[in-house]
Amino acid sequence: MQSLRSVDRILCRYLGDLHSEAKHVNSGEKLRTDAPVDHAGKGESFAPTDLLATAVGTCFLTVMGITAKERGWELDEIKLEIDKKMTTHGPRKIKSLLLQIEMPNNLEPDQLKVLQKVTKDCPVLRNLNNSIRINVQWNQLKSKKKTSLNFIPTNVFRETPQVTFFDAGVKNSNGSDVVIHHGSAISPPNDDEIEQYYVHHHQVDHNFVLEGKRTFTLLNPEWEEPHHVIYLNHKMGALEIPIGTYHRSVSDSEGSIVLNQAVRDSDFDPTKEFKPVSLRDSADLEKAKAADPVFWIWDDGKIRRLKAGGIANGKKKITA
Repeated sequence: MQSLRSVDRILCRYLGDLHSEAKHVNSGEKLRTDAPVDHAGKGESFAPTDLLATAVGTCFLTVMGITAKERGWELDEIKLEIDKKMTTHGPRKIKSLLLQIEMPNNLEPDQLKVLQKVTKDCPVLRNLNNSIRINVQWNQLKSKKKTSLNFIPTNVFRETPQVTFFDAGVKNSNGSDVVIHHGSAISPPNDDEIEQYYVHHHQVDHNFVLEGKRTFTLLNPEWEEPHHVIYLNHKMGALEIPIGTYHRSVSDSEGSIVLNQAVRDSDFDPTKEFKPVSLRDSADLEKAKAADPVFWIWDDGKIRRLKAGGIANGKKKITA
């Protein structure tokens, strides 16, 4: 029987200007290092001590992967972030590492305990032999939230051929915003040609169309269905936009007027609540936008929810 390889060879070269290269001989893979900015370098790549921190993190991931594979468990993506802190006095060395580990939500509590336990005896930790203070924070992704949009109905007191008298109030509202679109407006405007979105952290919106029509796009990476398009008119009532939901709105050439009866908490600050976020700056947001949208329309006297799914003749098929 052929014995397993017990020696791995790594070839290192100095490239000049504090840059080095390491080659894993058996696979041919390469990586480069540079001295950090606080130690005579430019920080253009991993510092040598970064590789030690990386060894700890990838060793954790590897032993968890091996354990899950041996037990036949399905293991989704694990995210691990490392903060490395260097000493500021005496000989230069790593003072501490903070590992923040985000585990997938498909693991049972007993499985999570097993995986946490095996990391405590990973080969890299054995070699370090407690020479570095290492703190580990474990988090588990929450299950995706069920998606349910709310429309607050209006209470019509009286309606004649030319007059409609109604109550547009929203319970606990403590802010009223009027947003006027003059013609084909987009709010927030695009970043060059890239879509931008608002997101509120201390305000729940309740948008009611007073005049015209307005199309809202809602994105929320935490939702099971993260992408929604709402063709809002006054008959649908006020569209509620929960905290943490990214949103933008568009009007056609006739423009529109929307009343937002907002519910704001004590930490609401208008200088912080209306800063656009570009799709180019958030991978999670891009992924949410790429998901098949759920459409909300007014049809035959009621709000209908339509799901985009499948491709027919090169076009998306809309199904109820």
